[in-house]
Amino acid sequence: MAMPACVAHSGLASQAAVLKPSNSFRDKFERYIAQDRHNPDLRRKADTAIAAKMARTIHAVIKSGEPYRPFFEGVSPGGRTSLTPGRGGA
Repeated sequence: MAMPACVAHSGLASQAAVLKPSNSFRDKFERYIAQDRHNPDLRRKADTAIAAKMARTIHAVIKSGEPYRPFFEGVSPGGRTSLTPGRGGA
């Protein structure tokens, strides 16, 4: 069974994002593969997590109508990645 085109494109987009120097997508990828950089299972899980993060980011940009503004991500207490900037220590 062939892979849907949208899944193939999200995989390519996530790989391209990870190759860029210093961004939150690459940081998340590095955290996923930190235990064993050469483990194909960890790399697959990292690719899937990056594709999901990109989908959430794209959805938020489209829904809000605002341009994409990259920033350092923060982790919310529930463990999900926040799509909004932090409150600056407040």
